[in-house]
Amino acid sequence: MNRATREITHRRRYLAMALGVALAASVDAAPEESGEDSVLRAAAGYTAERDPDALRDVGAHKVTRLAPDQRVTKPRSSSGGSEARTASASTLDHWIYDAAVELFFDADNDGYYRYLRVRFDVDSYYDPAWVYAMLWISADGDTWELYHETDDFRVDGAIPDDEYEVETELLANYPTGEYDVLVEIYDADTGEFAAEFGPAQSSAFALLPLEDADRDAVPPPVVIVEEGGGGAMSWLALPLLGAAVALRRRVARRRVTSYSDEAV
Repeated sequence: MNRATREITHRRRYLAMALGVALAASVDAAPEESGEDSVLRAAAGYTAERDPDALRDVGAHKVTRLAPDQRVTKPRSSSGGSEARTASASTLDHWIYDAAVELFFDADNDGYYRYLRVRFDVDSYYDPAWVYAMLWISADGDTWELYHETDDFRVDGAIPDDEYEVETELLANYPTGEYDVLVEIYDADTGEFAAEFGPAQSSAFALLPLEDADRDAVPPPVVIVEEGGGGAMSWLALPLLGAAVALRRRVARRRVTSYSDEAV
């Protein structure tokens, strides 16, 4: 299957799956809708493509705005993962060797961050293999909400140099709280579920302190204006101020005299 055909199949498969999952979730475990759009921006690519000490270029981020009726959700399994899977463990050709989460930007210093980076190293029995990732977030522990789907990316066997990552900034309608994150890997050619990595695999993917950029704004400085009651303190401070001025003049006079004597 060539790349163009794979991308068309990928889009059709995703639309069908999204519709089915959304319908099931709306009946079984739909979260309470706030009536506001969820807004975020995300960028993805191989970890090796960026500077190790930098975030991905802001120009690479794509803004996504989802109305309540456009959110793709599904219930969580008892183990914390996903219930919507299409492959058994005995037929998996790809797996996640390791994954990690990093948090950035806490402007108001309340311990909750608005920017996260999720890294995952996918290995495969094949070299090369094409896969894609779906990233989910859960605020209530009962429902997963899809927040990003990657393009198809290439995996070269079991080498570590093909680690992939997704950076996301939450912009609006992500209330302050502890969120869980889940990564699912699918075969790009068949659409079959291949692997997942989330709270069941590592506690680093659970209870992440997050909030959107609207809630991470730095509050304006507080200006205290005192009216009255300061006169008595000012009068009491005048003698001390006068003594300090007199002392400074006396010291300066001595320095001038000393310099004159040395010059003579």
